[in-house]
Amino acid sequence: MRRRFFLFGRIISARKAFYRPDTGKELVHIAQVKDLVAAAKRGLQKLQTNAAFADKCLALVVIGSLYLPSTVSGFTIIAASFYVMANYQRWGKVFGAPYFKLLFGSFVFSFFISASYRNYMGMAMTLMLLAMMVYGMYLRSVMTRGLLDEMLDLACLMSVPAVLAAVLQKAVTFAADPSYRPVSFFNNANYFGMMIEFTVAIILYRALRNRRALSMYTVLLGVNMLGLYLCGSMSALAAVSCGIFVFLLCKHRRKLAGLYGIVLVAFFAVNKVVPALFPRTEAISYTTDQRLSIWHGAVSGILQTPLFGRGMRAYSIVHDLFGTYPTYHCHNLYLDCLLDFGILGSAVMLIFGWYYLRGIIRRIRGRRACNADLLFLTVLIMTLVHGCTDVTISWTQTGMLFFILFSATGVSLQRNRQTSLSVSHSYYHQSPRTVKYYQ
Repeated sequence: MRRRFFLFGRIISARKAFYRPDTGKELVHIAQVKDLVAAAKRGLQKLQTNAAFADKCLALVVIGSLYLPSTVSGFTIIAASFYVMANYQRWGKVFGAPYFKLLFGSFVFSFFISASYRNYMGMAMTLMLLAMMVYGMYLRSVMTRGLLDEMLDLACLMSVPAVLAAVLQKAVTFAADPSYRPVSFFNNANYFGMMIEFTVAIILYRALRNRRALSMYTVLLGVNMLGLYLCGSMSALAAVSCGIFVFLLCKHRRKLAGLYGIVLVAFFAVNKVVPALFPRTEAISYTTDQRLSIWHGAVSGILQTPLFGRGMRAYSIVHDLFGTYPTYHCHNLYLDCLLDFGILGSAVMLIFGWYYLRGIIRRIRGRRACNADLLFLTVLIMTLVHGCTDVTISWTQTGMLFFILFSATGVSLQRNRQTSLSVSHSYYHQSPRTVKYYQ
């Protein structure tokens, strides 16, 4: 009897093994899933308890999303601004910055100006601009050299798939339309060009900071210059050239600046002989006529509402009034600011910008500036040069990257704060006679 029960049990166990032959593998997979869940829980706990870690993760997500479609980057920017607004201490760091309340209030006022003119595009863009400003100023208050290096390295790497997408777009459309300008993951080829501008400045900065990876940054620079050529933006080419010259001359790299100048002259000489190399130069007269028409309409609109403007993207609602070339903006940053925000709003932006730019210039003159200050100065010059013929800075991806590079100046604040703390520490630990001498 016992033997029968024993055989019966062996048969049942064999049948179970037959129906579940991979029981051991399933257990291994279950253990792996449990490990992943435990790691995710630890990560969430660290995000909740470690503010610096949370700031770092969010910053990397935001800057990485800028090289993806604008819907993705817009979502991350809004989420980042809510992250700042959800905490009183983070809120205080933002609105405690000098002149920020004045600038924030002027843009809130511009939102209602847009509403009064039924400028719905301007209302949406103003809200996005406020979100970018809030997160950019918060990032400046917590920026460290290590965080900045990680963010900029990620930006350099994310530019590679963006350029590859542009190469693929050009290859697919070349047979049907050789003059097609690829847009990559951006809404317009000019936005793509400005992102390349900023990325080139970032690569120069990182190559200076990380000499060990110089070969990698050289390859990244070549990839981005290919993207600049593909986008066909003459304004971006002029802005990049000015920015590179400023960066190299400020770092006393005159030979490299001269070499770049020779390469640039050679490029235009070859293009003169072979116009097909850069066909956009043949369209200069046509694009100039377009811009003259746009600028005429912009000036007429400014004269109608000189003080307060009509809100962002105001040109899109005034070009029909004057019969000028229809487009979204003025193709001139300075006219666009006056048309959108008026004299008063533009004056507030000048006050805010001059306050922070003055600090950078003082640090450069006093030889106390770090390379991050020089990076932002280079990007600012690129923006101002590009702004003579286009307003590509007024977009989600380009605008947020500009604010991130502005937040890089927070590295100098951290360094000066640490220096003052070390000086005060050494002061209070000196002998009474030495303290009396310093007093």
